[in-house]
Amino acid sequence: MLGQEAFKKPEVTNCMKIQVLVMIILAIAVFLPISNLNASTTFNNQPINHLIDALVEINKPKSLKIAEELKLRKNNGGSYNLIIRRARLNSLDAKKISKAIEKIKHNNGPLLNTISMSFNKDLGDNGLDFIIKALPKSTSAIAFVDCGLTDVSGKKIIDWAYTHEDIKEIYLEGNLFSKNIINKFMKLKYDKPEISMIVEWPSEGFKKMVIQNYK
Repeated sequence: MLGQEAFKKPEVTNCMKIQVLVMIILAIAVFLPISNLNASTTFNNQPINHLIDALVEINKPKSLKIAEELKLRKNNGGSYNLIIRRARLNSLDAKKISKAIEKIKHNNGPLLNTISMSFNKDLGDNGLDFIIKALPKSTSAIAFVDCGLTDVSGKKIIDWAYTHEDIKEIYLEGNLFSKNIINKFMKLKYDKPEISMIVEWPSEGFKKMVIQNYK
């Protein structure tokens, strides 16, 4: 009898079951926060966050709206567009945005395809200068309609377009270009016919349509 008792399986009591369950729960409680922290850190360190932070820092109704929209598209593919029209942006705001675009490039973030900053009249030549210098090679469309640009900006855009192979669309209506610079844009169009380009309002009807529909 004694020998049989020695090889008898120990009885698993309810108390033992509860102890095992408690140990499992504690193990989950210890390791789960670490996993969540790592996932959160990866998410929050995405390069696009540089642009989101800049837009929040600008702290204007439209910039905050665009920041929220960018948050929603964080994991959607390897490219993005920046459409921020009628946002009351000035050259200092443009500088913040340009720095963010450069940081995204430096950190191998998503590629900027289209940028439209139209109807920001205070952007001016200084603001355009910040942005045009920051644009990556991936940018295929730019729009700076009615942004208070002069021939200074016109020349910079032309020079940039000649060296930028992927540019396909340029929209610059409503700025302060002279006939001389407009003629240079026409030469750019002749040299690079693949570019769709509008640098002055073709008609009042077209102007009205754009103003009404591009918010």
